[in-house]
Amino acid sequence: MQIIELLQELGFSKKHAEVFIILYKYGARPASFIAKMIGEERTNTYKILQTLVREGFIAENIKGNVKHFFVANKEILRSKIEEEKKNIEKQELLLPKIEQSLAEFDKQNISPIPKMRFFEGNDGILSLFKDILLETKEKKYSTIKCISSNTLESLSINNRNLESYAGDFFLELEKNKIKIETYLGTGVLTLEQMIKSYEMIDIKTLSVGNNSLNFFIVGEIIYLIIFKQIPFGIKIESSEFSDLMHFMLRKI
Repeated sequence: MQIIELLQELGFSKKHAEVFIILYKYGARPASFIAKMIGEERTNTYKILQTLVREGFIAENIKGNVKHFFVANKEILRSKIEEEKKNIEKQELLLPKIEQSLAEFDKQNISPIPKMRFFEGNDGILSLFKDILLETKEKKYSTIKCISSNTLESLSINNRNLESYAGDFFLELEKNKIKIETYLGTGVLTLEQMIKSYEMIDIKTLSVGNNSLNFFIVGEIIYLIIFKQIPFGIKIESSEFSDLMHFMLRKI
């Protein structure tokens, strides 16, 4: 393998390698001499020389008002390789710390899988309301939010109201001066409009049944109750889901 090719293996371009070899063989020379030797325009040759100077492979000085270039250190290639090895060793030591820091960003950016809990039957729904009350008191919320469907169909199918499933839930809220910001979806067969209310009576006397839905938004937790023949509920712990619900309700 030719010396030019060997230098290219070290990262030199062909022209940079040619210039380095010329200066190594002939000693200090002006840019005009080197340009003729490599068959390149003086402007391009000068750019090559300046790059080699900047990278430390050659040096420059002034002789008779003319700038000359030369290889100042015959061991420069070995020195550069040793320097590169030290840099690589230093980078290898830094790499685990960098990877650890990047992993922290990944943890922050990856959304955790929502925690879910299911409730079934009348006893299950009662437990769900107790869970809402406990979460509200522990976090000291003064207001929770509720979205309820209140269509004519749900009114006519089942005359039980929401309070009959909730035990002393509403009584405890009133006792602790906790408000419910209620959004009642009204209509005949389907939801047609949304009415906002802060009156506790509006939500606790709400007729439920025939697949009517009730969402309770308590901080970062969403509680969903579906009133079928056997009612069931879901507790979803998800900041993304709750943020979306809070955002949507602010637009109403």
